[in-house]
Amino acid sequence: MDNKRALTELIGSLAVVYFAVSGGAMATGLVLAIFMIAMGGTILPMFTLAKMASGRDEIEDGALDFLMQILGGVLAYSFVWWETSATDSMTWGGVAELGPYTAVASLFAGFLMMMVYERRGASWEVGILAWMCMLGGATISGAGDVGGMLVDSAWDGANILGVFGGMVCAGLGAYVAIMFGEKVLGEEE
Repeated sequence: MDNKRALTELIGSLAVVYFAVSGGAMATGLVLAIFMIAMGGTILPMFTLAKMASGRDEIEDGALDFLMQILGGVLAYSFVWWETSATDSMTWGGVAELGPYTAVASLFAGFLMMMVYERRGASWEVGILAWMCMLGGATISGAGDVGGMLVDSAWDGANILGVFGGMVCAGLGAYVAIMFGEKVLGEEE
């Protein structure tokens, strides 16, 4: 087990989800950009799922990354809940029902973000694109939504399908981007 890699995923996911919940789109994108530059890693579950599916990551490594990202999301939501519990009642906003629009939006966001992740070397550009995607209403971190469901005890069928279905759709879009990059675009010169 690569402890540095696991810690990178945990801390990166925790920071991104924390700022997504408490700081808004700009803060989230900038935090993601800084973590991508400083620490590397995949940080977002959609990237992890795509890298496992494409064979770029071993299943064991990808599964550990995924678990650390989810744990980071749960911890971030717990911290925000703890901060706001004294003055306010925080409730998880939930996700949109996984309908055709949400599924296509998730696929497209996963595709675009993975194209930038792969073509620009997982750097600051990913954070800037994440910022823009969030302003457009896309959810970039399924880890945060899992954290929200746990902290708010919102485990019902619609939420589970929306969160995990959206995460899988985004991962599928990211996988298609990897395959598109390999088969159609080829190596960058």
